[in-house]
Amino acid sequence: MSPTAEYDAFADIYEIWTSTAPDSGRNLPFYVEACRQTPGLVVELGVGTGRIAIEVARTGKPLTGVDSSAEMLHRCRTAARAAGVLNRLKLIHADFRDFSLPEPAELITIPFHTIGHLVTMQDKQVGLRRIYDQLAPGGRLIFDHFVYDPQAAERYSGVMLRAEYANPDTGQDTLLWMTTRRNHKTQTIRIITWTDEIDGVGVLVRRQYRRLSFSWLEPEQTRMLLEGTGFEIEALYGDFDRSPFGEDSPEQIWVARRPIGKG
Repeated sequence: MSPTAEYDAFADIYEIWTSTAPDSGRNLPFYVEACRQTPGLVVELGVGTGRIAIEVARTGKPLTGVDSSAEMLHRCRTAARAAGVLNRLKLIHADFRDFSLPEPAELITIPFHTIGHLVTMQDKQVGLRRIYDQLAPGGRLIFDHFVYDPQAAERYSGVMLRAEYANPDTGQDTLLWMTTRRNHKTQTIRIITWTDEIDGVGVLVRRQYRRLSFSWLEPEQTRMLLEGTGFEIEALYGDFDRSPFGEDSPEQIWVARRPIGKG
């Protein structure tokens, strides 16, 4: 299954997935404020179903969202229309590695660890180069990524019940399960999820599997990728409260700038 097909298949559970992630509540105000305060074109890569983009648009700030999944963009457009902010969103169906903007951006964001969906180092290099080229001189890139903890990963390596909810499309009680497979040599993660829809007496009605390919970066690798692309690193935070990055930080949140006067 291609990466785009993976994300299309994941779209129907994406809102449940993000709402049950421990950092989704913390990262929302961080990105909304960064976008709201930026003059000029603001872009979110991996806009998904619009969780952050719609909140930015509610503040009155227009935003351009880019995603490789047509299904994600369809759901984003539907949610934005329901929220009354579709006129403030421009949605582009494109890959991080080859997207084009109508004008240079003042800010490009990649929230929710989404840079990890560029699975190989080469993919990340190509993606960052493309981002650099789409920024105005002095424009910023802001993105977050988790700090990989092998011990924690081992503790949570089994099957986990991620959520229990009513399927909005069918009304069926639904259980969302997940497990992961990790390859430390390639720094990749295979996320396997499945939903069990259950009737009123507890009988399984339908099971559906979904898979996502993911990866992680060590902080020093991230720094080398940014500097190798030509970015100047403005800040590295350890959490969304803008606390300095340290050994026990759960996140690596990077603020990088395309220098003025350089190609």
